[in-house]
Amino acid sequence: MKKDSSCRTSTALTSWFLLLYFLILFAERAQSVIRSLSGGFSSLYQNAFAGYVNTLTVLSLLATIVLLAGFNRDFWKSLFGSCPPNYLMISITAGVLLLSGMVHTEYTIAPIQFVSYGMLIVAMIIRTVETSAQAENSFRTWYSLAYLILFAMAVPVVYETHIALATLFHVIEAVTAIVLVLAFTCMTARIFVGKAENLLQWTPFIIAVVADALVLFIRWQEEINFFVLIFILLTIITFIVGKILFRTPKNKQG
Repeated sequence: MKKDSSCRTSTALTSWFLLLYFLILFAERAQSVIRSLSGGFSSLYQNAFAGYVNTLTVLSLLATIVLLAGFNRDFWKSLFGSCPPNYLMISITAGVLLLSGMVHTEYTIAPIQFVSYGMLIVAMIIRTVETSAQAENSFRTWYSLAYLILFAMAVPVVYETHIALATLFHVIEAVTAIVLVLAFTCMTARIFVGKAENLLQWTPFIIAVVADALVLFIRWQEEINFFVLIFILLTIITFIVGKILFRTPKNKQG
């Protein structure tokens, strides 16, 4: 009975922190669009860049509402200690909302966004506490979580630039953000489902390194994005060290 009660408590905590992530990021993204509308609908489309980031943000918010209202009924029940949510679906929903957070709109409030990401990370940690106990190798599970957090921080936010190659840069930047958010969402789903003993996969890693390198290089003369630079370097180090550690026999047991 105590074990069941503990499971229900951790499930509810995970869901509440996920809810905080949704509420905080949704509110921040919505206020940005609403404040932009104060200058008229045309202000959302004052140029191609503004049109893209605002359209993506609105579509992301609308899709999040649809997913939360129509495809995550178990999630709402889990807030009160009922059955666990469909972790695959709630992870997809989290990823859909995250797309809006990866574009810099006119009234972006970055600190509030980081608070929401913190809520998501806490939810991932609580869920890992719950799943690592049953994992064949708890060390790999926790290491994979640490790697995923660094990987997420290395996803570049889509910023406007005025360099000579602005159009090319914006396209690369936008594609990079979408692809890496998709990769992050897939790995996050594995965290919540309980199948995250090895997230150190070559394909998303190589894509992140190459795409981030392009984003950093093209805009290097205008501005160095130290945040992305630092976290992609940490991601690379963690990936290489993890590959070595995961091959070590003594780490086969959690």
